[in-house]
Amino acid sequence: MFQITEEQRALRKTLREFVDREILPLAASFEHSAAFPNALFIRLGELGFLDLTFYHQREGALHNGVDSMIVMEELARGLPSAALSMSPHVQCMNLIEAEGSTSLRERVVSKALRGEHVLAFAITEASGGSDALGIDTTATFDGDGWILNGEKCWITSAGAADGYIVSAKSATSGRYRDVSLFYVDAKTPGLDDSRRTPLIGMKNSPTGVVRMKNCKVPRDCLIGQENSAYGQMKILLNEGRLDMAALAVGIAQGAMECSVKHTSQSGHFGRSLSSYQGVSFQVARMYEKIFMARNSLYTVAEMFRRQERATMEVAALKLFATEMCLEVCRSAVQLHGAKGLSQYTDVDRYFRDAQMLTIGEGSSEVCQIVISGKLYHTALDQY
Repeated sequence: MFQITEEQRALRKTLREFVDREILPLAASFEHSAAFPNALFIRLGELGFLDLTFYHQREGALHNGVDSMIVMEELARGLPSAALSMSPHVQCMNLIEAEGSTSLRERVVSKALRGEHVLAFAITEASGGSDALGIDTTATFDGDGWILNGEKCWITSAGAADGYIVSAKSATSGRYRDVSLFYVDAKTPGLDDSRRTPLIGMKNSPTGVVRMKNCKVPRDCLIGQENSAYGQMKILLNEGRLDMAALAVGIAQGAMECSVKHTSQSGHFGRSLSSYQGVSFQVARMYEKIFMARNSLYTVAEMFRRQERATMEVAALKLFATEMCLEVCRSAVQLHGAKGLSQYTDVDRYFRDAQMLTIGEGSSEVCQIVISGKLYHTALDQY
């Protein structure tokens, strides 16, 4: 069993108190508004809860490895959609710090750390789907900057972000894997991120389309070297899967806690639902699944902290944790009876928010492709 440190226990306690005090009481009103929680992001920045690293190391970061997962997990227990938007925000910030130009880092990173500047990825395209390299967006160098043209879809925080990291292929791209990444300020002429795609859950994390038509960005907005983004994107995808697993554990934990509270209440003749084994055993199975997923989450997070290769491990973790979350949330709705179908209750919100986890950052089917590919093409002694 993975053993967390006393410092990490204290971090969890601090986060739980913050979530119970400042997020959970407002969660229903947050969702009802369907607005991006800008004030909450700034609050998270004030408390240092945006100062996370995963695989990309950022010198001086407050939270790394397991610490970062504890932050993501506990925030997902409070408002999953906020944690969902936090994932690309932190990844973009760390990528810019690691591989962005000095001028770009100075313009973006400090504001992002404070939650005053929201960041997002604009990578997915309709023609590519789960293939992150299926890119039609183009980048043309014109002497003093880059001109981007293309359309991205299913973009987390679309319309709420102050800047996007965009994938594109330049005129010098000679191979399928030749992709470049660019930072594009949301106010850049030619960028349109106004079109939203309403989802059944994650209401406070807007999803939509980002279009670029002759969108010109300065030359210092190229992140890393031209045509070198394939390796970056592999790391980012693995980080995203790790984050989705953390969200799954947090959502499942919240759904289990709702179930314990609901089934502990006394009914007719002073008897609670939990006195029936058919009920209490369901809750016990919830704990079993969450316990196993959380231990796997921390193990893989520690591999990331040590910058070990963990492509198969994080795919297996994401597959198990997100499928587990769906099962737990479905059981929680069932245990709540008609109340579980009531809108704007916590258990209803957890159930709807959980639906996207098996799709985002590589669907369950894609994760199985990754795992089976490694199993059949890697020597057994290398696992």
